[in-house]
Amino acid sequence: MKTLKTDRLILRDWKKNDLDDLFEYASVEGVGEMAGWSHHTDKEVSKGILQSFIDGGDVYAIVLKENKKVIGSLGLHDKSADANFKAKTQREMGYVIGKDYWGQGLATEAAQVAIKYAFEKLRVDVLWCCHFAENMQSKRVIQKCGFAFHGKGIFEAKLINKTFDDMKYIMTKNDYKALTEK
Repeated sequence: MKTLKTDRLILRDWKKNDLDDLFEYASVEGVGEMAGWSHHTDKEVSKGILQSFIDGGDVYAIVLKENKKVIGSLGLHDKSADANFKAKTQREMGYVIGKDYWGQGLATEAAQVAIKYAFEKLRVDVLWCCHFAENMQSKRVIQKCGFAFHGKGIFEAKLINKTFDDMKYIMTKNDYKALTEK
């Protein structure tokens, strides 16, 4: 994946030496649960997730420029959030930011540069993003980025044995073009 940069962030591939930073934010109760997974209880869990990020190649480490600390992740997954929606090239964007960094606009900043990359370099036709109905912080990020509400679904979070109302949003190539021409 190409390294992406904003004023405050670097989005880059994960490295094995990111384990401590990953565990630090992923072990905080309430972070993973907002995305359908349990907070990490030991570094072995984080180590397995880190390896899956490295092997998968579709999840960025979100790094603060000022101190080179990994504070979250952002994925551009090669899949559709809605099996009934047909488009040639689709990606689903998902993100997690450590609780210490909530409310600072960092998730929006990371998402915006990823959206630009998805449409301008990966040449996707459609980009999806979802949030659980009660996750108002993620809803706000999605709205700030210019996604349009598509519909409601159900997400079965098998890792935490819970079902969520899943709010689905979409951005087409034409939507992105209209946003960038403003």
